Amino acid sequence: MNLEQIHARLAALALPPGEFVLHSSASLVLRGILPEAVDLDIVARGPAWSRALELVAATAATLDRGRQDLRVKVGDDVEIYDGWLGEPAAAVVARAEVVAGVPCAPLADVIAMKERLDRPKDRRHLALIRAHLQERGGRLDAS
Repeated sequence: MNLEQIHARLAALALPPGEFVLHSSASLVLRGILPEAVDLDIVARGPAWSRALELVAATAATLDRGRQDLRVKVGDDVEIYDGWLGEPAAAVVARAEVVAGVPCAPLADVIAMKERLDRPKDRRHLALIRAHLQERGGRLDAS
């Protein structure tokens, strides 16, 4: 998914503003670090999590247990979590930074997650993040 597709998919989900954050690779697309992401990883609290459960009730999504958190899968391109790697959604959402009009996990959180998981794709993404930060003088802010 590219930037426009991410915006369109988020609009279609109709999650309440201020109650979710986009995490992982899709947040890197919004920051201009990656050209596209395979899917959206969303952390949702309160009304946004309720909306995700409404999608399950309407059989438009499935609910299962992710590695550490509950996960609602919407098609093959969206995963909505009630927390992130064991951290409550409320804490993750409270740190949101708006990037390209979308609440995203702070880049420092994305870096920490990618370092923790240390998959081959995470190593590639970390190299791109480092190059991006070097171009920007090392700043971790939302832009």
